[in-house]
Amino acid sequence: MKTLVTHINPHLDDIFGIWLLKKFNHDFFDASLAFISASHNVADETEDRIYIGTGGGKFDEHKEGLETCAGTLVYQELKVNRKIPSDEITVKALEKLVEWNQLVDTGKAPSAEFDEFSIQSFIRPLDGKDESSKKAVELGAEILDRVLEVLKRKEQSILDWEKAVEFESKFGKGYAVSSETINREFCREQDGDLYLMVDPKHSSVQYFAPQKDISEIYEKVKSLDSDASWFLHQSHHMVICGSGAAPDAKKTKLSLDELIEVAKSI
Repeated sequence: MKTLVTHINPHLDDIFGIWLLKKFNHDFFDASLAFISASHNVADETEDRIYIGTGGGKFDEHKEGLETCAGTLVYQELKVNRKIPSDEITVKALEKLVEWNQLVDTGKAPSAEFDEFSIQSFIRPLDGKDESSKKAVELGAEILDRVLEVLKRKEQSILDWEKAVEFESKFGKGYAVSSETINREFCREQDGDLYLMVDPKHSSVQYFAPQKDISEIYEKVKSLDSDASWFLHQSHHMVICGSGAAPDAKKTKLSLDELIEVAKSI
């Protein structure tokens, strides 16, 4: 039976190292957890008992001359042993996650990463109990799973954006794109004024203009396709027809080209 050992009240970095081993090295998938008082001179590390962020073992970063963290040490070994998936999207997402974790753990991340709304501010228990420490690792694993999926979607969005169609309208520069992953948050990072997103997975449509009132687009699509479930957001910055959150919405019959023409013709 494999055992992963870290110190009581583990930091995000220690949780991250455990998550990496359990997720990408099948030998540790069912590994048990053990928590000890923080130490850098524990001699009983074996192939079946591995220390993360403590104990003086190979994944303990508290050694003279090291400017890294436990999570990065684990990731580097997983790469050497070819345990990391080879697809480009997963690799890029994981590397961003590893870099972020190291910046946080070494105190080099932006100050906002340390406020009361950050993961590391609430993930660490402080009661010194094994049960609380175990729950922190379990919660951290779920959070990291979700963060990884967000990063993977971002990498896919970057690829999908290469197919975006640029157009002009009274609202300014517009972009139209078909993608299952591109969302408003991604669009806010681009240089357009109006975005048309078509999600082929849910057959949904969304116009989004961060700084513009696009109620005229709503009136136009309603007139062209009155049976569809068009919705004008109260901000007047979004016109939506269907989404993953509204699977029962009536889909539009308008094609991407026709939806682009709606924006251009106003």
